[in-house]
Amino acid sequence: MLKDYLEQIREADLVLVGIGRELRASRLVDFKKEIQSPHYQELLKKEGEEADWMRQIYERHYLLSMGDTDLYRQLEEALEGKNYFIITSNDDGLIFHSKLDKERITAPCGNGDFFQCGKPCDAQLYPAKPGLEDLIRCYEETGKIETLECPKCGEKLIFNVRTEDTKSIYVEGAYLTSWANYTKWLQGTLNKKLFILELGEGFENPGLFRWPFEKMAFYNKKAAFVRVHKSLYQIGAELKGKGTAVPMDSKEFLID
Repeated sequence: MLKDYLEQIREADLVLVGIGRELRASRLVDFKKEIQSPHYQELLKKEGEEADWMRQIYERHYLLSMGDTDLYRQLEEALEGKNYFIITSNDDGLIFHSKLDKERITAPCGNGDFFQCGKPCDAQLYPAKPGLEDLIRCYEETGKIETLECPKCGEKLIFNVRTEDTKSIYVEGAYLTSWANYTKWLQGTLNKKLFILELGEGFENPGLFRWPFEKMAFYNKKAAFVRVHKSLYQIGAELKGKGTAVPMDSKEFLID
C-alpha cells in the first residue's frame, strides 16, 4: 500500500511518479452509475462501432465536465510539499481533475481535450467539448450517430490521443510544453535522493516511462524504485537492492 512508502517519500529530495493503464478512467469511474442520461444507458445495451463511438462521446464529455475528484487523494497527501513530477500514459485526463499540481503533470498520449483531423491534413487542434455537446444534442434529438468533419479537408475528426491505431498520425502539439517542463525537471534529478513510483504501467507503451524509469533508477546511486502492477511487476536483477516489485493492482495500492 502507498502508506508503506510514505517515509521514503518524505525523505526523498525529489519524487517521480508514473501512472499507467491500471489507473485509467474506465477502471476508476463507474460511467454506468455516473452518466444518468437514458440515451447513454440505452447505448450500453447496444453493440457495434457506432454505439461504441457514441458511448465514447458521452464518457469523454463526462470527464471533461467533471469537477475535482478525490480518486487520487492518497497520492495528493503523500506528495504535499514535495518536489515532484508525474507522467501518465493514460489519455483520459482524469488526473487533471485531482488536486495535484497541473504544472507538474505531463500526458504525452493526450488527455481528451481536443479533436484532430484523422488524416491529418495539418497540426490544428480543435477544442473537444463543444463538438461533444453537438454530437450528444444531435443524438438525443434525432437518434442519429454523427461524426465531426475537419473544416479544412472534410476528413473525420478523431480524438487527439495516441493509441496503437493512431500513433502514426497523432498530433503532438498539445503536450509539448508540459513535456519540456518534465525533461527540464529530470535534469535536476542526477545525484539527488530520488524516489520513483511506477503505478500500473504494463507494456502498452514501455518506452514512455517503464524502461526510462528503470534506467534512471540504475544510474542514480541515490534512487529508490517501486513498481506496482497486478501481473507485470517484475524488476530486473540489475536493480537488486534499489528496486521493489509490488504484485498488486495499482487501484488497490493507491485508492483502497
